[in-house]
Amino acid sequence: MTEGPRRVILDTDPGIGPGMDADDVLALMFCLGSPELELQGVTTVFGNVEVGRATGNALRALEAIGRQDVPVAQGMSVPLSGTLNRRSAEEYEQHQSSLGPIDAERIEAGRIDRHASDFIAETVAGSPGEVSLLAVGPLTNVAMAILKRPALKTEIRDITIMGGAFAREPVYGRGNITPVAEYNIWGDPLAAKVVFDAGIPMTAVGLDVTNPAKGTVLYEDQMLELVADKTPFTEFLHEVIRTYIDAPKFDWAEKGCVLYDPVAAATLVDPALVTTERARVAVETQGAETSGQTIAHPSEEGNVGVCVDVDGDAFVQLFTERLRNLVSADTERR
Repeated sequence: MTEGPRRVILDTDPGIGPGMDADDVLALMFCLGSPELELQGVTTVFGNVEVGRATGNALRALEAIGRQDVPVAQGMSVPLSGTLNRRSAEEYEQHQSSLGPIDAERIEAGRIDRHASDFIAETVAGSPGEVSLLAVGPLTNVAMAILKRPALKTEIRDITIMGGAFAREPVYGRGNITPVAEYNIWGDPLAAKVVFDAGIPMTAVGLDVTNPAKGTVLYEDQMLELVADKTPFTEFLHEVIRTYIDAPKFDWAEKGCVLYDPVAAATLVDPALVTTERARVAVETQGAETSGQTIAHPSEEGNVGVCVDVDGDAFVQLFTERLRNLVSADTERR
């Protein structure tokens, strides 16, 4: 394995606007503000928004950050089952009127004509053992890449996901879309099963460590400090966080952004931020009331490190430091 920054593909479903938890965009910013990481590309998947909107949001964020050199590949629009769940379908219809247009001509520079699953498979195969995958949406693109190229199981360095609820935290660790399921796994439990069963070294950053009780929240005063210096980038950042605070998808923190996806990104920079327990993870795929539930079976032979605790203060300090890197770089660039 070569020395240098850790090579990462970010698989994501970014939403920007009212009713969106814009932590996907914040995770992207964290990656680009961290010299320890080298972002190989962004792949998009349905989830918070339909996949076309997710792609537009990723391109928009990269344009705002000044990183249109990062390729963006659009991926799956529906789960492996082929049918979008009714709740998501209804939300996507509402988004058509509430989220407004995207200036496609201005942001298109980074889009590539490759399916996300192919981009993942080809990038990993081109550098065996060197590329990590950070997946912070439904795992459909990842599962498709594995199904298309089974050799990916041994070629990829590892996978880190924001996903799952393992009931280790009594208030927040039991699900945010149903009483037992976390949103990303619930979005495509069949894909999650494929990924967890693949035997690839994984870290699962779930709701047990991404919640107010663990301190993984950016509050309004911290946000305002980040955007105090006015630049086009900080105006974009302010828009992202302002709507997140005022109208989040999951209202877990008063005047604060729960940083679900950035916690997963941060573990790639500093694994010591989290405490993990080795396990084999099963995913419920059929239960009428339990679809998307994740069950961790403790096992030293398991391929998954399930996050059970986090140093919330240290994480928030690292997160704000890395976003300040982007603000400073933007100021110098302009």
